[in-house]
Amino acid sequence: MTPSQDSESPLSAWQSASADARFIGVDNCASRASKFELKVRIRNAIEYGAGAFVFVLFSAAAIGAVVKDEMFIALSMAMIVAGIIVTLWGVRMRASNLERRPEDPCVAHLRRQYQRQFEALNSVPLWYIGPMVPGIAVFLFAVTYRVAQVADWSIAIGGIMGPAAIVFGIFGFVILLNWIVARSIKRKIDAIDALA
Repeated sequence: MTPSQDSESPLSAWQSASADARFIGVDNCASRASKFELKVRIRNAIEYGAGAFVFVLFSAAAIGAVVKDEMFIALSMAMIVAGIIVTLWGVRMRASNLERRPEDPCVAHLRRQYQRQFEALNSVPLWYIGPMVPGIAVFLFAVTYRVAQVADWSIAIGGIMGPAAIVFGIFGFVILLNWIVARSIKRKIDAIDALA
């Protein structure tokens, strides 16, 4: 076989094509997993901090409403506080890092982490936003009712539409943002599955 024929053989073509091939090495995989887990820990710490702040804020508002004998408002604030507790519990149960299992290869562990976060982010409307919606709805209704007692219902409803649009717009933005991040994680899952 001449040198020119050898350079065109399927074996040499495969070898030259494989020169740029990239595999998830053990060190690379461990680094990816550690970076991803750190991002999750930081995100969750921010969630817990924000949740604690909002918990104190709405608890104080509930107490203030009771002192002012605004029981309907106090009820809505208590419902929001309960929703915050449920949401923070959801962060812990659904969106925390998984423990590494010694029997799992790194790639399997990384895929499990990605899958867990994908499922958590994809279901944000249910477990993250959902628990706060009843309290917010009762609060908006309570404010509308109080305004309607001194003004017309149409004025009260017109007045609450702006704040309600802002609150539910923020909820919609959070849902959309988490959906986008979930799609990004799904692409990483698909890339790992393509290696199998």
